[in-house]
Amino acid sequence: MSSLKRAWPQLFPSKGTLTASTIPSQTGKVVIVTGATAGIGLELIKALYYAGATVYLAARNKDKADAAIADLQASSSSSAGSLHFLPLDLNDLRTVKPFTQAFLAAESRLDLLFNNAGVANQPPSRRTQQGLEPHIGINCVAPYLLTQLLAPLLTATVALTNTRANSVRVVWSTSMLVEFLAPTEGVPPAELEHPSADQNRNYAISKAGNWFLADRLARQLGERGVVSVAQNPGNIYTGIFDEAPRLTVWLSKPLYYSPVEGAQTMLWAGLAEEVEVKDGGQFVIPFGRWHPCPREELLEAMKERNEGGKGYGRVFEEWCAKQVESFR
Repeated sequence: MSSLKRAWPQLFPSKGTLTASTIPSQTGKVVIVTGATAGIGLELIKALYYAGATVYLAARNKDKADAAIADLQASSSSSAGSLHFLPLDLNDLRTVKPFTQAFLAAESRLDLLFNNAGVANQPPSRRTQQGLEPHIGINCVAPYLLTQLLAPLLTATVALTNTRANSVRVVWSTSMLVEFLAPTEGVPPAELEHPSADQNRNYAISKAGNWFLADRLARQLGERGVVSVAQNPGNIYTGIFDEAPRLTVWLSKPLYYSPVEGAQTMLWAGLAEEVEVKDGGQFVIPFGRWHPCPREELLEAMKERNEGGKGYGRVFEEWCAKQVESFR
């Protein structure tokens, strides 16, 4: 019954309250969206750009990014913001620092970082350029490095006189599968070096990992005014399902929602007035509301030992830090 209570509002979400047509002006804000050339990321940059933000598309494919920028500029009004592409390949940690260096050379503030990009259905035999299991490497380790390199600018932005309280945020993408497939430890330490042969389990672990990293960043930067939350955008049909079994995709079709709707969850996590620093580490569900009953064992796994938890969140963060040491 508890599983159903957790899953039902995510499978059949309430209508989004913060949409591309209702978000306030974002003029003056600077935003980074990873995985910005398709799916939810593309809808997200569209909404933010039309609202006046300066938006950076962090993506691998320059041609796709240039095409997206050209299409959006052609359909925009003169009051829209600006769009910029910077190359970033989360499969290769060597690309993260050059991305941040180029961004820091161009901008003096960062209001929103959406760690949106991710992979699913990757076989364990497929590894990142640094030899990491692909779900944990691309979905967690590379975004962790990106966020840490941008952390000084995030906190500096909080201190600017024209920055509103609670408006500087990092949004981490997770999944409803943490409800069903993530183990009780969330991210089992033993499986970081020796991942499971089950690619669905590895994906769920990586999404639990993103939740853990959202909580760890909230602990790191919350006192300095940065909001860090995790969000499940919803059961959204995007290219992430390209390598999923066709039968599974077909059977799930009645439960799929559109990338436009998935972007609404992210807009709420990134822009809603009711989201504050004190909410750091919490879990947002579709299409913009707090999770009513997160899994107790995952909350326990995430907490520090001196808080009565298992301390797996800290263990995972320390493991990520070790993986990126030579790329900072």
